[in-house]
Amino acid sequence: MDSTLEHFRAPRFCLLIALLIAGAANLCAQSNQTVDRLLDEKPAVFGDAAYVILSAVGFVSEDSTGEDATAAVADRKLLQKTPSATEPVTLGQVCFLIMQTQGIKGGLLYRLFPGPRYATRELASLGLLKGYTHPNRVVSGEEVMWILGAVLDLKEKT
Repeated sequence: MDSTLEHFRAPRFCLLIALLIAGAANLCAQSNQTVDRLLDEKPAVFGDAAYVILSAVGFVSEDSTGEDATAAVADRKLLQKTPSATEPVTLGQVCFLIMQTQGIKGGLLYRLFPGPRYATRELASLGLLKGYTHPNRVVSGEEVMWILGAVLDLKEKT
């Protein structure tokens, strides 16, 4: 595994406990199968990442699938171009979906040019991303969960 991703080697149990402690009440009700599958994905697929991100704010129900979450992203026009549910998800897509669903306003460049590039920069500047932060980098399921947990933790503290 790439040495820049050393911090993502935490056991699954610790990641799930961290999310629960972060006050992610809506994540508690999620399908354990989807969360487990996402944690195993290297790279993560868009549908599973979208499911976790959208279910954290109630945009999809607990019994939804990755395909349902992908359709919800398209219906809500959360991305300029919605990938298929089975495509690998990028860091930029994850950051942009999180910023939009969590209501993070962002800085000047994000407000002028909202999209994956500046969403990634914004979350990196807040200290919520680790390692290589290129928006086109494909991420693992553990990274998706870690980023979402870090954002939820920050929101709870503010």
